[in-house]
Amino acid sequence: MEFIVLKKKEWQAAAIVNNQEITDIWAEATCQRKPDQGDLIFGKVSSVLDDKNAAFVSLGSGKPGLLNGDELICAQKKKTAGERMPAVSACIKEGQSILVQVKHPGVDRKGPIVTELVSLTGESLVYMPYAGYSAVSKQLPEMREELLQIAHEHCVEQEGLIFRTSSAYLSEEALIEELDHLREEWQQILQSTEGERVPSVIKKAGGLAERISKLYPLHRATELATNDEAALKTFLPLLAKGAKVMSEEQTGKVIQLLEGTIQGIEKTVKIGKAALHIEETNAVTAIDVDSGGVRRSTKNQTHLEVNMMAIDEIARQLRLRNIGGMIIVDFLRVDEKEREALLTQMKKKEKADKRLKVGGFTRLGLFEMQRKKAGLPLSKFI
Repeated sequence: MEFIVLKKKEWQAAAIVNNQEITDIWAEATCQRKPDQGDLIFGKVSSVLDDKNAAFVSLGSGKPGLLNGDELICAQKKKTAGERMPAVSACIKEGQSILVQVKHPGVDRKGPIVTELVSLTGESLVYMPYAGYSAVSKQLPEMREELLQIAHEHCVEQEGLIFRTSSAYLSEEALIEELDHLREEWQQILQSTEGERVPSVIKKAGGLAERISKLYPLHRATELATNDEAALKTFLPLLAKGAKVMSEEQTGKVIQLLEGTIQGIEKTVKIGKAALHIEETNAVTAIDVDSGGVRRSTKNQTHLEVNMMAIDEIARQLRLRNIGGMIIVDFLRVDEKEREALLTQMKKKEKADKRLKVGGFTRLGLFEMQRKKAGLPLSKFI
């Protein structure tokens, strides 16, 4: 498996190559001025809206961040204790300083979404000082009770932990050592807000490298290709032990492959005679399946065959385009039995794409699913 980093003037992209085919692409702006996902910002509450159970926080640049009521520390404490959720105005006041973390960056006319429930990611743990709960990666079902016991014994007050997959390879002592390190980092962050002007950025997120390392097992990649010297220092340590840098000739070929793939991304994707029409908006991504003149013995058989081909391509396009949020697919109409077959086939894609959560058919015959957002989609950069 190879890993590619392509640097352009206004953005950079990273991609995974498996068997000479690009399977995943992520991108970010190189001149990032607006708050980015994961940034810790010491902001000021600009308005409190009890009727909407939310508040807006001035972040210093761009539009104010939306802080929902259930993302407040005091609300989380009430939730953990099984008590009634308080009004936003009972937790924070207009004009007060507040430390928040960006959950989702602003897109187009919408400002970012922020939370007071901060999380710090380490190599094997995610430290959450106010979560009030702990969790274990779904990849470690056999170790769940053991790891949760460690969290129970070593977390204090509202602290919580998420044990990442790599936790399986560490001893209890090593995990506690990492917890202590993350806890110390958090105390330093709190201390840095004392006397700090408001608003100001307290800690920038790790950018593309940190985001991808949370989503993909980069330690499986054995080769790196890039047109950016800085990317070597950033990404090479995240790859497999002994990972190599490709030769200049090999690098040129895979960079060309990535550029060609990005340039070839269009709203319409051909699948033989059939096609997908993909329309991305801030709220939802709509995908329409078009038979394009494919003909089989019966209309139902034609639709089923085209739909099955479409499922493979839809799963591929979601990863290539880094599409997240609500996704609606308008499949070609089929009988109820064939609908079940489509649902079964689509659910199989969840195994290869951990960010994907398949719903099913609505009453109106549309197919709905969700995919966890991870930065902006590729369409925002091309």
